[in-house]
Parts: sequence; C-alpha cells; structure tokens
Amino acid sequence: MSMSVAQPLSQSHRISRKLTICAETNVINVRPIVKGAVKEASHTLTDGYANNAVLDWCSRGATNDFLFTFFKSLINSATLSSRDFAVQVEGCKGVMIWTNQPQGFSLPSAAKLARMVGWAAALRSLMQYQPWRVKWRRKVMADYEEYLTIAYLGVLPHEQRKGYGSALLQYVLDKADAAHYPIFVEVTEMTAIPFFEYHGFVVKGQDLVCNHSELPVALMVREPILKADSPLPLRLKPGRRDSDNTI
Repeated sequence: MSMSVAQPLSQSHRISRKLTICAETNVINVRPIVKGAVKEASHTLTDGYANNAVLDWCSRGATNDFLFTFFKSLINSATLSSRDFAVQVEGCKGVMIWTNQPQGFSLPSAAKLARMVGWAAALRSLMQYQPWRVKWRRKVMADYEEYLTIAYLGVLPHEQRKGYGSALLQYVLDKADAAHYPIFVEVTEMTAIPFFEYHGFVVKGQDLVCNHSELPVALMVREPILKADSPLPLRLKPGRRDSDNTI
C-alpha cells in the first residue's frame, strides 16, 4: 500500500496526519477512522484477512473485491453507530471494529450485497455463516446481559509484531474494565488464540463453521478486571451522519 505526501500547508491551516506514535513515550495512540480513511482502513483489513479460511469460504463465487466491499460496508456501518467502533493506529496500519450491540452492525440486504459481490457469496454469508455466528454467540454469552464484541482486528502483514494489534485491543480492554463489561471474540485463525490468551481471554467454546472440518473457530471471552467497585458509563462518541448514503 503506497502513501502520497501532500504539499505542506500554512501553519494556521495545517491538517496533520502525523504518525500516531508518541516519540517521547513510545505509546501507540488509537484513533477513530475518519470518513476520508475508510477505503484505506478497508484495504488494511482486506490484506490482514486475505488468507482467512472462513472468509475465503464465504467469498467463493464472489467478485474479486469481496473482502474490500465487505469491510468497507462494515466500517461505514460501525462509524454510523459510533466513531469509537472503528479505530486505527499508525495511519491505518492496524484496524479494529468492535461494538456493544449484541446484534452487531447492519449489513446490506441480500439483494444489494449480491449486486456487489455475487449471489453465491451473499447467500453463503447471510444465510449460512451469519446465523451460525449468532447462534454460537448467544450460547456462549447467555449468562451476560451486556458485553462488548470484537468483530475484526487486522494489521498489515508486514507491520505485524510491532505492538499495533495489542494497542488496538487495549483500547477496548480499558473501556471494558472501566464499565465492568466482558468481551467476546470469535477467533477464526487458530494461530491467534495465544495472542488473545495473553490479553486475558479464555476459550469458552470451539466448533466448526457450518460443520466444515476445515473451518475451526474458537469462541473466547475476557472477564473485566475491576479497578473500582462501581462501573463507569461506557462513553462512546456519537456516530457520523450518513450524508452520502454510503450504506
């Protein structure tokens, strides 16, 4: 992924897209994905999940840009709910989508999704995979009234092992601990289980997507670390307006 450098503006009108690492403390800052970076963030998740077996199964028979179209739609939907639900680090080198809504984000109708990615992929995604996901999430989280869900977390392959994934995850962990919320995540890459275990997640269930032996999934939950007796409200930025009918 290439980036262009714009000519500098006058100091009074400068719009900064500086690196999100603080040079003094080496802390990676997490910030919401602005409207102008949605495409860049979608490419990041597309690259991060390029070899994901579950999404590859969903996209069979789809157009070549299935993943990009899927992630762009999801990011747009997330930012309409809250700007906090779609965040990035270091110029979109890492991206995370999460929510406090058990039903998740709204996706295009089957007909609209089919026009974008083809009927085979649309039906497999909406009629098989999504119902399977909902059933298992409800089963694992049946004892929790409120919880957070990490939908997707991806880092560009050549930018991994630099702390970007941990920084994105910590953004949600801090909110969950303050509000006393558990966090649910569906892990479709078995090599990612140790990463989540390192951050306090525990495997609560394992299954095969739609009974396909090549599509194992781990359902993981992290209990909040209580730092105060009373929970704080889950503070979320308002969502952006859908002024351009992007969904």
